[in-house]
Formats: sequence, structure tokens, C-alpha cells
Amino acid sequence: MDSETFDQLVKGARTYRRYDGEPVGEDVLRGLVDAVRFAPTGNNMQLLRFHVVSADDTAEAGKVFSHLHWAGALKDWDGPVEGELPGGYVIICLPEKLAENPVRLIDVGIASQTVVLAAASRGLGACMHKSYDACLGDELGLTDAGYVVSMVVSLGGRGEKVVLEPATTEHGLTYWREADGSHHVPKLSLDDLLI
Repeated sequence: MDSETFDQLVKGARTYRRYDGEPVGEDVLRGLVDAVRFAPTGNNMQLLRFHVVSADDTAEAGKVFSHLHWAGALKDWDGPVEGELPGGYVIICLPEKLAENPVRLIDVGIASQTVVLAAASRGLGACMHKSYDACLGDELGLTDAGYVVSMVVSLGGRGEKVVLEPATTEHGLTYWREADGSHHVPKLSLDDLLI
């Protein structure tokens, strides 16, 4: 893959909060986790564990969805509705005793981004959720297994248009939606980032 293709992949790996409503099969979700297992982890300890949920399993997918919080900057939007729901989820877990370990939280970030990039390479949209109800692990039986939920990645066919914008509008760095439903995400310039 050349650098231009990779740059386009990264630009396409935006946060998508509305989906096409089609389930993502368990085989695809497992493929995303399979990509993650090759990503780096601190000390190569590979302590993360993953729970995949396809929307084909309506009961479990409903449990996950009911505990997610969506788009804090969009105060008048409660999340996707029927027909826009995620097609599946990859839930990233840590052993309970390491839930606050800084190195393991970096591992979670690397794994989350790897899932999102792998999803984008398959034409899927994704959203990383760090905002969810604390009882989610209990609902899914993960707590009893000694794990805590550290990140939820919702996935599905892209159901919205995402536009990258320069961070020079009146919105600053806050994302927004236009009347046509397009989702706009401001980004700083390269010169703004270099020190």
C-alpha cells in the first residue's frame, strides 16, 4: 500500500454514528479482531480480550445499544434510530485488576484504532465509545469472567456523509451537522500541530 492510499484510508476512518441498518456478520467481526491481534501491545503481553456482537443476535445487540451514549456535542440528538442502528460491535476488555493501568489503556487505544482502520478497509463505518453505562459488562457476563469493558466499537455500513473541515469556522473544534444531515468534523492544519 502506498502512502497516498494509506492517507485516504485514515481519512475514511472517521467516526460514523449512523449506519445502513444491515447486520455485520460474526465472521467479519472476528476478522477485525484477527487484524488486532497483530497490533503492538506493551511488553507484548496481549492482555486484551474481545467480545463480538452481531446485530443478527438482536437480544445481545439490543443490550449493547441500550447502554451506549452518542455524540456529546450534538445536544439534540439521542443516537441512531431504527434503520440506522449499528450492524455489530467489538467490545474491548481488560482484566479487572488492570482496568486503570496506563500502559494497558494505551493498548486499548491501539486496538481500537486498529479495529476502526480494519473496518474502513472493508468499507465499514465505526464509532469508538468510551461513554457507556457501567453495567454493560454485567449485562454481557464479562464482569463474572473477570473483565471490564474498556471500549466499545460500533460498526456498520456507512449511513451518513462525513465531511472533514478546516478548524477555521465558527465551530472551532466542535463537530456539527448541517440541515442535510451531513456530519462535519473540523481538523487542525499540519502547521497547527507542529511545534
